[in-house]
Amino acid sequence: MDEIDDLSDLPMPRFIWGFAIATGKGGEIMHDEFEYLTHTRSPRFTCRVVELEDMPGDGEEGGIDGRIVHYDEPRRLFYITDAGMALVNFELFDKLPERQKLKRVCDEAIANWMQRREFLDSEGDDEE
Repeated sequence: MDEIDDLSDLPMPRFIWGFAIATGKGGEIMHDEFEYLTHTRSPRFTCRVVELEDMPGDGEEGGIDGRIVHYDEPRRLFYITDAGMALVNFELFDKLPERQKLKRVCDEAIANWMQRREFLDSEGDDEE
């Protein structure tokens, strides 16, 4: 029980990244090819992360500056960056925030994703 008590003191991560695994009607296990993001703070949401092949990343160091598209149609809402990343298929757990707040959260999420990717890539280099 001490292990659970120790874990209860840890803060909840703001961004949780992962892949979906589903079970079909026949019991077969399926792996979704896309990664997902869960944002645990307001506005809470989950969405699919897509790397766009036809958009070369720009080499600018100015940070992430994405765009919210179809803000007025939440079912079609998506976020896209010039860095070749998009967030799609949003499921909002809270009320749709104002556009700039959602954009800011998505910009921060993509910056976090890129830091995470850089870390994971460097970990792979260490094992070789």
